[in-house]
Amino acid sequence: MRLFFCVELEDGVKKKLEELVDELRPRCGNAKWVAPENLHLTVRFLGEVDEGRVGSLEALAKEVAREFTPFSLELERLSAFPSPRRARVLWIGPAGIAEEFVALMQLVEEEVRRLGFRPEMKEPKVHVTLSRFKIPRDISRVIEEVSLNCPLQVNVRDLTLMQSVLRPEGPLYIPVLRVPLGGG
Repeated sequence: MRLFFCVELEDGVKKKLEELVDELRPRCGNAKWVAPENLHLTVRFLGEVDEGRVGSLEALAKEVAREFTPFSLELERLSAFPSPRRARVLWIGPAGIAEEFVALMQLVEEEVRRLGFRPEMKEPKVHVTLSRFKIPRDISRVIEEVSLNCPLQVNVRDLTLMQSVLRPEGPLYIPVLRVPLGGG
């Protein structure tokens, strides 16, 4: 099973991001856009995981979720990985450091390492992937010209263990487990 931990976005946020993508799409050329129903904040990508390990990942999610109470963050900054001048991934995230979300990412990271998963080598970056480019391209001007009218508030209420089923028409995301923050 291909799995990852994430925070799912509310429908209203997905709708606003879809409107933003509609504005970006004609300016970005040949990009592979994330389907609106698949937009999410990644906490930790796990990759291929043996089904026998799902129970320990569900227990991990419950344990981690008890350590946090619901919180919110604002999506307001467009950028790209590795950089806007050599973009492979176009994303939106908070303007500053979303400390609570980073803490959530770090605790999940500690716990998955304890279960024997390889360490994540990239620095945690709070973001929602909007599109990917096969060939890196300069989208710095697009990022400068397109902006949100106002920040999008994301309410972080649950931690989700998500399965990704790869298909020719794009991935299908299936929630394996949703755990409310605060252990509720």
